[in-house]
Amino acid sequence: MNRLRVIILSLLVLVTVAGALPVTESLAKWSRRSASAQRKRARRHSRAWWRRHRALMRARRARAEQRRQLALANRAEAAGTLGANAVNTSLLSFNAAAAPAAPATSTAALASTPARATLTRTSSLLPFNFTPPHNWSPARRGRAGSAVFNIATPDGRSAGTAVVAPVALSAAELSGAHVSAKTKSVGGFPVTALRRTVIDRMVAEGGWVTNDFVREMQGRRVFVVLAQTGAPGTPAQSWVFYFTEVDGRVYSLATTAPIEFAAPLAAGSEQFMASLQPAASRNTASQK
Repeated sequence: MNRLRVIILSLLVLVTVAGALPVTESLAKWSRRSASAQRKRARRHSRAWWRRHRALMRARRARAEQRRQLALANRAEAAGTLGANAVNTSLLSFNAAAAPAAPATSTAALASTPARATLTRTSSLLPFNFTPPHNWSPARRGRAGSAVFNIATPDGRSAGTAVVAPVALSAAELSGAHVSAKTKSVGGFPVTALRRTVIDRMVAEGGWVTNDFVREMQGRRVFVVLAQTGAPGTPAQSWVFYFTEVDGRVYSLATTAPIEFAAPLAAGSEQFMASLQPAASRNTASQK
């Protein structure tokens, strides 16, 4: 019985192997024909064609990379412009009352007369003489005699905003300031009252005052208040407020910029403050 079972199993194995051999040979022939056809299809193009094809692919990848870099640059520029336009300039002005000034002149008209840039800006924007830094461009005429400047980096990016405006404090703001014979003042305004107005604005903006001091700039007494906004320890924006008297009236220069542009903006602001001159001095010089 066991011998019969062994014989039957052996016969089944032989039949299976004999039947599988033709199938295996057919599969091998088909594989060889398929590989040969693929090699023939790959060899249809010449080496020159493949060189041109690879050069075309490289050019396409280079153009795609250029488009990507241009899109990133445009996005960054748009974000910088949006950040500059989003500044609330009302926080940078202290002009509660209107100040008399000459009629406004458009920015295009200012740009059309480069030889008289300083005098034109002076007569049209503010009622006193000044020389703005070269990277300060007049943006618009504000309310109550204020002027807004856009500040740019050497490569054209937006670096901040500056607002020059007359200062007019209310009776409530002045009554809250402690005044004595030794109280420091600028143009008749106690510096404590000026500091309080800046503190109130920074509290409303979610920021804080870091320092304040009085210094002399070209013989003019200037009260400076430094402030910041952002997260404590990692501020995002630098705010600087300058208060001084020009031609019998107190004016403020208030600037805001990202922290990385704070130092060059402060240098430009000091240059602006040092250039202030009463309108009478300009008229006298022209008569001479």
